[in-house]
Amino acid sequence: MTKPFLGLALGGGGARGAAHIGVLQELHKEGIQIDLIAGTSAGSIIGAMYAASGDPFWVEDHFREFLTSDAFKGLRSRKMMDDRNPDSVLDQIAKKVKDHYVVMMGLNRESIVKKDPLQKAISFLIPVKRFDQLKIPMKVLATDLQSCKDIIIETGDLIEALVQSSSIPGYIEPSGNETELIVDGGVSMPIPVPVLQGNCEFILAVDISRYQLRSLNNPNMIEIMKRADMITSLRLKFELAQKADFVIKPDTMGLHWSDFDEFDTLVKNGRKAAKENIDELKRKLDQKNSLFYKLKQWLR
Repeated sequence: MTKPFLGLALGGGGARGAAHIGVLQELHKEGIQIDLIAGTSAGSIIGAMYAASGDPFWVEDHFREFLTSDAFKGLRSRKMMDDRNPDSVLDQIAKKVKDHYVVMMGLNRESIVKKDPLQKAISFLIPVKRFDQLKIPMKVLATDLQSCKDIIIETGDLIEALVQSSSIPGYIEPSGNETELIVDGGVSMPIPVPVLQGNCEFILAVDISRYQLRSLNNPNMIEIMKRADMITSLRLKFELAQKADFVIKPDTMGLHWSDFDEFDTLVKNGRKAAKENIDELKRKLDQKNSLFYKLKQWLR
């Protein structure tokens, strides 16, 4: 049996995942068929919506419904982690109080938000419950903080897999048992290219990383630590993306993972990035597909 041809790796990024939708729409319009999807965090959710429906325009419409739903409000109303730079004096004071509160709370709790609101949100977004109901095979990435290993989920309960892949450490309650502490796949593999290696002939990665970072003005300890972690994460994302055969990198404008108000712009930027790269992508796909076809003929 020959391997799937085109594998799609969708990276994490919270609200920036809307850019994935625009990329998928352009690929769909050009008739580019996805044979296998690997997704991390936001990429796993958008990937699952597409794998379940086969229609990226439905994905956009349904996500818009979600943004006005009670399921979204259940997450939005609890948002506390925000590393955007406030401007006013009152904002600066509020941020100092919030940082202090988060530190004190963090000494006594493992997360800010329980899993239930995230589970309700994902159940709203995904029209199927199990991997075997998907139209396109999919691999979902999560991370076990205890073993420090990647968790690749591709069978069974799809909703639970997506919850695990999207559980931002410290923000969403982790999953697992007494030997596991399962959180967002972005911790270990923010762009899941390695999962597709050896499982398909051509890997297309969509990188929605936040490469544009604002200058830190009078940073406190928390901001310095967060910025250091972000730099490490960005270096990992860049290295992972380079392992793909082709990378599409939409302009995510340096947006925070919680900036869902920019949904329209992110979808538009995803379309734009895909459209700018589509001719080169098709050329490389045709080139690889020709070799792939010859190999299939030879193996018969």
